[in-house]
Amino acid sequence: MRLSEFIKFNADQILSEWEEFAKSISRDASLPRWILRDHAAAIIKLIVEEMDNSPPLTGQELACASEGAPGPLQHVAAAHVRLRIDSGFDLAQIIDEYCALRACVLRLWRERDPESFNIGASEITRFAQVIDENVMAAVSYYKERESQYRDRFLGILGHDLRNPINAIVLGTTSLADQGLSEQQLQTMARIVRSARRLTGMVNDILDFARGRLGSPMPIAIAAANLGVVVREVVEEVQSANPGCRIDFEADGDLSGDWDVDRLKQAVSNLLMNAIQHGSGEQVTVRAKSDYTFVRLDVHNTGPAIQDELLATMFDPLVRGSSPNQDKMGLGLGLFIVNEIVSAHKGTIVVTSSEQAGTTFVMRLPRRSSQRL
Repeated sequence: MRLSEFIKFNADQILSEWEEFAKSISRDASLPRWILRDHAAAIIKLIVEEMDNSPPLTGQELACASEGAPGPLQHVAAAHVRLRIDSGFDLAQIIDEYCALRACVLRLWRERDPESFNIGASEITRFAQVIDENVMAAVSYYKERESQYRDRFLGILGHDLRNPINAIVLGTTSLADQGLSEQQLQTMARIVRSARRLTGMVNDILDFARGRLGSPMPIAIAAANLGVVVREVVEEVQSANPGCRIDFEADGDLSGDWDVDRLKQAVSNLLMNAIQHGSGEQVTVRAKSDYTFVRLDVHNTGPAIQDELLATMFDPLVRGSSPNQDKMGLGLGLFIVNEIVSAHKGTIVVTSSEQAGTTFVMRLPRRSSQRL
């Protein structure tokens, strides 16, 4: 008996085993039978039709199958994924279902028709291909749904956290003209600084979440001057950290196409990192032209970065052990810098020693292909 015929003849047994497997991996033991089976019968029927009516695919054809116009197989796989997501299944569990289906069919065929099984290598190969087509369709749709959930989550997170923080800042600053005492004004200033710090942390969390969930960092390219951008950030950071002197030098043509807000974020993170992890007394910033690139060096003296930490400097949630370190940091600053530089198709490296201090070198292409 051909494998496709065997599957049709034993469909009830295969469906029962599918249901039992789905029940065994489900996080909800109370799921009813119709959900456990959901589109299983239609999936098995389409697998049989695909085996009977379509020739075997080459590796390249199989890889391209998921990129074409969706057919019945893709539609059913998408419906299966949608219901599984709503029932609490993750992608690994959905793929496990297809693996279990393949194992079940081949086991039953070997047990009940060993003669056909022994000469059915080509049919087994074709069956495996059709299963792979289902898996690829399921993965594609799952990723699409995941992207939708991710964007919704990030939008809600940004809105729900930023709004109360903004309310705190606006409400606090409105008290400045109400005849407060010097002590009260100082307290108000601390509240505003803390709220603005929270805004920065929210932004870092959102950027981190986008990066970890697969979204590229959004950037808006426009003509800018790196010298102007850096000088503004240096003045802002200097005013907030009067105990540390920040020296800035600019040389050459520093014009180019970049996202100004993102560059300010990257430079600010580098400066704060230098202040927190260096001696805390002096930071030197140099911007200069480098042919088709511009280069920014941020240097600080102080303890050298440990060799084992250098390799993970730009990983998220990595924090050093400097005594000057701000314990409220999330360990996302350098990760965000790296994401911004990568979005601009640039590079960033770090060198560190006890004698020379620590220097971060950021190189950005002067012209961006993303500019409209």
